[in-house]
Parts: sequence; C-alpha cells; structure tokens
Amino acid sequence: VSASSRVASRRHMGSVDAGAAMEKIRAAGLLRTRGLIGGKWVDAYDGKTIEVQNPATGEVLANVACMGNRETADAITSANTTFYTWSKLTASERSKALRKWHDLLMSHKEELALLMTLEQGKPMKEALGEVNYGASFIEFFAEEAKRVYGDIIPPTLADRRLLVLKQPIGVVGAITPWNFPLAMITRKVGPALACGCTVVVKPSEFTPLTALAAADLALQAGIPAGALNVVMGNAPEIGDELMQSTQVRKITFTGSTAVGKKLMAGSANTVKKVSLELGGNAPCIVFDDADIDVAVKGSLAAKFRNSGQTCVCANRILVQEGMYL
Repeated sequence: VSASSRVASRRHMGSVDAGAAMEKIRAAGLLRTRGLIGGKWVDAYDGKTIEVQNPATGEVLANVACMGNRETADAITSANTTFYTWSKLTASERSKALRKWHDLLMSHKEELALLMTLEQGKPMKEALGEVNYGASFIEFFAEEAKRVYGDIIPPTLADRRLLVLKQPIGVVGAITPWNFPLAMITRKVGPALACGCTVVVKPSEFTPLTALAAADLALQAGIPAGALNVVMGNAPEIGDELMQSTQVRKITFTGSTAVGKKLMAGSANTVKKVSLELGGNAPCIVFDDADIDVAVKGSLAAKFRNSGQTCVCANRILVQEGMYL
C-alpha cells in the first residue's frame, strides 16, 4: 500500500481559508491534540509533542502528544478492563451506540472534511466523500452487530449436541495509514466494537487530528470510556507494545508489506490473530479493442486519485501494441 510513504500534496484548498477552517473545527469542539486513554484526554507522559503540518503549505496546524510504550500500555490496560463490561452488553445496546456515532459523524461532515483536507491534503470533494465512506462502515456494522449468529452442527453421536458460539476475541490493536485517516479507522473499529471487542488505535503521526475528532464523537455517542483508545507518536514503541502485550488478542494493519511482515513476526510470540492489508502491484492494462477515451479517463483516475495514494492506484500502465501510439 502506498500509504506507507508520505508524498507531500501541493493541492490548495481553493476558496477555503485554512485559518477560518481551523476556527470552525475548533468551534465545533473537534480539535483534539491529546491522546485518548480510558475516556480521558491525556498528554504524553514526558510532555513531548509532534507537529501536524498542512502538506500543501508546510504550516503547522497543531502540536499533538507524542506517545510511546508507557501510554500504549495504559491504553491496553484500559481497553482490557472495559472489554469485560462492553462485551457483556447486548448486541442491540452496542448497535444503538454505533448508530449514534454514525449520526454524529454525518452531522459533523463538513468539519471532519475540512480537518482531513488540512492535515492530509486531499481535495474537499474527496474529503467529503471519505466522511460518507467512513461513516458507512459504522452504519453497516451497527446493523451487523445484531446478526452475529452461531450455528448448530449435526452431531456424529445421537446423545450429543454441537453448538458454535461466536464470541469477541478481546482487545484489538489497530494501526492505520495517513491516506484515508477516517475510513481506515472506522473500517477496523466498527466491526470490533460491534461484536464486543475494545480497541487501541494508532493513527498515522501525519494525520492524527481526524482520528482524535472521530474518537471524540464516539465518546459523545455513548461508546464507553476505554472501549476506544487513541495513541499516536513514536510508531516503533507503540507497535512493539501492542505486539508484546498478552492482553492484545488481535492486530489489524493497513500499510506497507515490510511493516506488515514485522507485525506478523512480532505477534507470533503471543499467538495473536492478524489481519493485514499490505502493498501490492496494481497494473492498468489497456487492450487493442479498448475505447481510447474511456481508457485515458480511467487511467488518470486510477493513477492520480487521492494524489496517487490509494491501495489500488496504478503503479504501472501496460498498453497492448496495437493501441500504443
């Protein structure tokens, strides 16, 4: 996934003034610069911060807490404690909280999109689309929470009954990239919370503000303290703590193949379940019988969408000899 490398976008916000946009975000109460641990907004324990910059101008938007292994350990402990109450709620109760989170994301659509454009660099139109896209995961899993069915298996012996019960695995460590700072979080957190798991999210240090704003809205929606935690900053320390912890039972990651290999190897000692969405090759192939106008339009969209930073952006274009001009 190309999300592992940061390519500075030089897109401008058009008629939107960055200062005015930040004021609008601040007025909505969505500008958070501290990590979220156990329902509380906390600074890094050593007071360190990192700059979040507007990639179009280099302007510093905010200084956020630069966290490491100690803060991550506390976030894991909080998530593990909350797991025993969150997982005991009925699926209907969890569904209602997730649905309210979805509604809050949509009601703050413009502020979230502005924040995304400022810290990530994508155009407003794409940012607005990502809010819709990201919120849709929460909506979907709010409904699916009520449909986590088990199974009855025909027994091999007449006096036996075989039942399958699906249960939440526990604390999930979610590591997300900078190219889709909202959707990559909701796609991982939504299903985890829906089935009763709790989560520690490590967003990209380039785009933590969107993650923190989304987490704030989750708290407002009634997701209990400790069910969703956010730590950002020192990626190696945070990753190592997530991998080494025996309380973290699953790792989910979107990013480069190299980092994915390290996470898989590091998770082996504690035998965690691992879900990895890693880098690949995405050719765009144009055959002789293609409609040239459609091929050009499609190739441009495939290559340059989101400034060329999506999981399926074309990294090479192959044109059949008869079409090659």
